[in-house]
Amino acid sequence: MTFQFELMFQTMHVGVGLAFIVFFPLPRIIRKPLVRGLEKLLTNSIISKILYLILSWSLFLFVSAVTENYDLGKELIGQKAQRDSYTEGVSQYEMEKTVNQTRMKMFYSQRNIYLTLFNLIIFGAIFTYLKSLVKFDNQLDKEDKIKKQLNVPKGAVGNVKQ
Repeated sequence: MTFQFELMFQTMHVGVGLAFIVFFPLPRIIRKPLVRGLEKLLTNSIISKILYLILSWSLFLFVSAVTENYDLGKELIGQKAQRDSYTEGVSQYEMEKTVNQTRMKMFYSQRNIYLTLFNLIIFGAIFTYLKSLVKFDNQLDKEDKIKKQLNVPKGAVGNVKQ
């Protein structure tokens, strides 16, 4: 596996780990410091630049894999047409071998598309959900402050408006 897709595979592991941490339903006492820590970590200038660089590279690899797959598809159609027309001097085995090699390359190209797309989707979902969790925690903190100011009992059920 090339270095690029080895890096892609490792970032996918990190993304799945982060998704497990972010999406797993935890009590607020545990989730709040975890979400705040992840937010601080991901908004760190150095780490955010590295993440954006990796995600930009993922997008580049995705576009590259799609164009490669498109080109291989055109090549495969040409090889199948040549095989079906059967020209003199070339064995049927050799023609079938080249078609199968192109299919193999196409399979790897499609695999690369799926890997890069999954990576982009998982990180996009993590960033979006993490931002909404931070907003939700901030809103709950504001409500807790208002309840404390109004001396609302902790177990009271009722909507306190600002």
